[in-house]
Amino acid sequence: MSWRFVLSLIFALVVALFAIQNAASVDITFIIWHVSISQALVIIISAIFGAIIVLLLSIIKHLQLNSVIRNNKKIISNLEDENASLKSKIKQLESKLEEPTVVDVSEEEKVF
Repeated sequence: MSWRFVLSLIFALVVALFAIQNAASVDITFIIWHVSISQALVIIISAIFGAIIVLLLSIIKHLQLNSVIRNNKKIISNLEDENASLKSKIKQLESKLEEPTVVDVSEEEKVF
């Protein structure tokens, strides 16, 4: 089991215990709405909304990282192709260096 999962379960348990111990009724006012509900319900709903926001942010980060990975794989592929091309050019040049060259030196060009 992942340590993050265990930590999430412990946090959920702490939030649930806190909500149960604070079950008094509270008045909630937001813009034009006015509601009287259990404080435990407010705590649990707030925790759920927080978890949803964290989940959405982590999904966005995951998608961004996947995009970076995909881009890096393309760059690596292009560099591997370029590397193979340069290695073949090196082999061609080395084979040209190994070929014996015949130099025709005439009597007039000899200098003593």
